[in-house]
Amino acid sequence: MTIKCITANLQGGQDDWLSQLASEEIDIAFLQEAPHELPKEFADAYDICKYNETASHPAYRCRTLIAVRREASLNPKTLEVPTATYHRSYVAGARVDLPGIGETVLVSIHASPREIPEDSHYLADWSGESPTARPIAKGVLWDSDYVLETIRRVNLANSLPMIVAGDFNEARDSNLLDPEWGIWGTQYFEKAKSELGLFDVTWSEWKGECATHGDAQLDHILATEDLRSHLIHSTVLENENTYKSDHHPITWSIA
Repeated sequence: MTIKCITANLQGGQDDWLSQLASEEIDIAFLQEAPHELPKEFADAYDICKYNETASHPAYRCRTLIAVRREASLNPKTLEVPTATYHRSYVAGARVDLPGIGETVLVSIHASPREIPEDSHYLADWSGESPTARPIAKGVLWDSDYVLETIRRVNLANSLPMIVAGDFNEARDSNLLDPEWGIWGTQYFEKAKSELGLFDVTWSEWKGECATHGDAQLDHILATEDLRSHLIHSTVLENENTYKSDHHPITWSIA
C-alpha cells in the first residue's frame, strides 16, 4: 500500500483547494497556516492532529496541523511535543501506523522567520537547554533553531521512525539580498543530519533545491535514515488553479 503525502503552507485560506484535496485521496497532509475553520468536505474526510491550546497558552494566529485520511486506517494519535508551550500552534505532532513500517512519528512544523534574542519574551515558555547556534550565527539563534531542538527531543523521546515536514524558513541556495543566506541554510541541514540523524528527502532525491517560495526552497521534508528507501517521488506542485498561497506544496509517497 502506497501512502500519499503533502506539505503545504496555506497562508490562512485555500478552502476550495482543501475540499479538492479530500477528493484526491491524499492520505497525510502536513499543513501550515491552516484556516481556523476547515471546510466541511475536508473535516469529514480527515482526522486532525494539532496543538492542544489552553487558557494560559492559547494558539497563535498561525495554525499548523497534521490531517490523516480516515479511509487510510492509519490509526492517528495526537503527539504533544515537549516544547509545546513555546511553539504552540506552530508545531503539530502525531503517531500513525504505516503499512510495512509500523508506528511512525509525524511532525508538521512552521518556523517563524524571527531571530530569538536572549531577552525575548517568547523564551519564558521554552523549557530545558537552549539550542546551539550555527557556526555562522556567532551565537545568534532563530526560531528555526528552536524547531530543530524540538525535533531532536521528539526523536530521542520516541525512538521511532520519524517524518518532519513543513515551512522551515531555511534554504541552501544563496539569496541576492543576503549572500550568506545559503550558508545559514546549509549549516542548518548539515546539523539536522550530523546531530539528529535526519536526511533531507528532497535534497537527496533532487540533488539540489527547487523553489517553493519566491526563488527559495523554504519547505522541506526530513526523515530518519530507516525511512530512506520508503520516501519517494517528491514533487513541487506548481500552477494549481485553486491554490492561491505564496508557497508551492510538495507531494511525496511512502512505499
